[in-house]
Amino acid sequence: MPPGSALSVLQNLQAGLDAHRRGDLSSAEQHYRAVLLAAPDTLDAYNLLGRLLVQSGRAGDAVPLLRHAIDRAAAQAPLWVSYTEALLAYGAIATAREAAEKARQLAPKEVDVLYIWAEAQRVAGAWVAAADGYRALLAAQPGHAGAWLQLASCLQAMGDLPGARQAAQSAVQYAPQAPECHNNLGSLFAAGDEHAVALAHFDRALALRPNYAAVLINKAASLRETARATEALPLLEQALALTQGHAQAYAGLALARHSLGQLDAARAAYREALQRQPQDAETQWNYALASLAVGDFAGGWQAYAWRWRKAAPPLPQRAWPWPIWTENDVGGKRLLIWGEQGLGDRLLLLQFLPSLIEAGAKVTLETDPRLIPLLQRSFADVDFAPEGTHADPALLLRRFDGHRPLGDLAVTVPPGKPLLQADAAQAVLLAGQYRQGSKDKLIGLSWRSANPTLGAAKSLRPADLAPLADIPGLRFVCLQYGATAEEHAALRGLFGDRYIHDPAIDAQNDLAGLVDQIAALDLTVTVSNVTAHLAGALGRPVWLLAPPAGRSLFFYLMAAGEGTPWYPGMRIFRRRHAEGPESQLAAVAKGLELLEK
Repeated sequence: MPPGSALSVLQNLQAGLDAHRRGDLSSAEQHYRAVLLAAPDTLDAYNLLGRLLVQSGRAGDAVPLLRHAIDRAAAQAPLWVSYTEALLAYGAIATAREAAEKARQLAPKEVDVLYIWAEAQRVAGAWVAAADGYRALLAAQPGHAGAWLQLASCLQAMGDLPGARQAAQSAVQYAPQAPECHNNLGSLFAAGDEHAVALAHFDRALALRPNYAAVLINKAASLRETARATEALPLLEQALALTQGHAQAYAGLALARHSLGQLDAARAAYREALQRQPQDAETQWNYALASLAVGDFAGGWQAYAWRWRKAAPPLPQRAWPWPIWTENDVGGKRLLIWGEQGLGDRLLLLQFLPSLIEAGAKVTLETDPRLIPLLQRSFADVDFAPEGTHADPALLLRRFDGHRPLGDLAVTVPPGKPLLQADAAQAVLLAGQYRQGSKDKLIGLSWRSANPTLGAAKSLRPADLAPLADIPGLRFVCLQYGATAEEHAALRGLFGDRYIHDPAIDAQNDLAGLVDQIAALDLTVTVSNVTAHLAGALGRPVWLLAPPAGRSLFFYLMAAGEGTPWYPGMRIFRRRHAEGPESQLAAVAKGLELLEK
C-alpha cells in the first residue's frame, strides 16, 4: 500500500474510533467501512465494526462479518471474543459457547476472554460453569465490576441469595457510579422482600441515569409489592415510552393495574406483553388469573396451562411413567389424576372431577392425605393414594392408561355444585354441644391465611372482629387452623363465654372433622383460606371477607359482585384498594343483626 493510502487508512480508523467513543455510530460505521474498502485485511476495523453492529442492534450483520475476519486470522483471540458477543446477541447460544472456548484456548489468561467465556455459559444457563468463570477472572482482576455483577446473577439463579448480594455489593464498591450495579443490588434485595432497601438502590441508579428503563420497571415492582401500585404507574408509562413498548414494561404495567383491581386494563396490558413475548410463562400465568377473575374461563384456562413453565411451578410435579392423557374418550380408561397446588386450589379444581367419572373413567386420585378421609365420603368410586414428597412406589407398579394433573380438568365454567359431605349425625351432636341448650345461632370464625406470599394481605387480627362482639343471640366457634393461645385469649376477651374453641377438632389436619364442625353451624365468617373452600364446597352459607382488589384476591372470588359461580352459598364482602377491614366488619355486623332478627 502506498504511504499516502496507509496514512488515510490510519486516519479513517482513528476517526471511526473517535466517533464510536462519542456515540456517533453512523459516522463511525462510515469510517470503518472506508478502512475495509481501502485495506480489506485490517483486522481492527473488522473487530470494531462488528462490535458497533452489535451495539446498534444488528447482530445478524455482525456475525458473518466477524466470521469472515476469523477465516482470515483464526489465531486472533480478540476476533473470537467479538464473534462470541455477536453470536450471543443474535441468539446462537451453542455456537457462541464453541467460539468462547476457542478464544479461551488461544488466550486463557486474557481478561476479555475469561469474561466472554463466562458470559457464554451464563446466557446458556450453565450457572456453575459461569460462576467459576467469573471467579477465575476476579482472581486475576479483583476490581472487575462487571464480573462481580454477573457473578451475582449466577449465584441468584443457583439459589444463593446471600452470596449474590455479597457479589453485587462488591460490584457497587468497585463501580459506585455505575447504575447497573445499583440496579442489580436493588433487585437482589427485592428478591428477598427487602423493598425499602431495594428502593434506595433503585433511586441511586436513577439519580445516575434518569432514563434507565430497567430500573424504572424494577422500582415499579417494589412499589407494587409494598401496596404503592398507584405510584408505580407513571414509572411504567415512562419505561414504555423509553423502550417503545418493551414486553417487560407492559408486563409490569399489567401487574400494577392488576394490583389495583383494574382488571380490564390489566388484561389489555398482559396481551400487549404477550404479543411481544408470547413464551413468557409468568405473564401467561398472571393473564390467566386476571381472565378467570372476570369470568373469561375459556381464555383463562388456556393460559392457566402455562403454570408448569413458570420459574416456580405448582407443586408437586410428577414425572410419571405413563403418558399424559389428552383424549376426550375416557370410557373405561384407568386414569391417574394427581393433585397440585394448595388445598384451596384442589377443592376448587375437584369440581371438575365428577364429569370425568360420569364419562366412565376409572379414576385414582393422588392427593394430600388430609383430604382423603373427607373425599372418600363423596367419591365412592375413586381410589385414593396419599401424596408424599416422592411418588408411592406401590402406585408406580400399577397400570394406568394415562395421567393428568388436576388443573388440566378445568376447561369450562365451574359447575358450582356442593362437592363435600359432612357426617350429619356428628354435625347435629356438635351443634347441640355448642349451643348448650340455648337458641343462639352458631357463627364460625376464621381470620387468618397461611399462604406464604399472599397470606398477610388476606388475614385479619382478632381485634378486627370487635364489631361483632356486641350482637346478642350469637355464639362464635373457632374454625381457625393453627390458632395460637394468644389469639384464643384475645377472642375470649372480645366475646366472653360466647367464644367456643373445640380442642377435640384439629382444624389443620382433621379436615373431615372440620367439615362436620362447619356443617353444625348456621353460618361461617372467614377470610380467603381453606376454611372458605371447605364451607363453599360443602354448600353451607359462608360470608367471606375478601382482601383488597388485586392479586391477593384469588380468582374464585371474581372481580366484583357479592357472589361467585364457584360457591353459590358464598356471600363476598369486599373492600377497596388500600382500605382497612373496618367497613367490611361493619357490614358483616349489620348482616348478623338482621340474621338474628
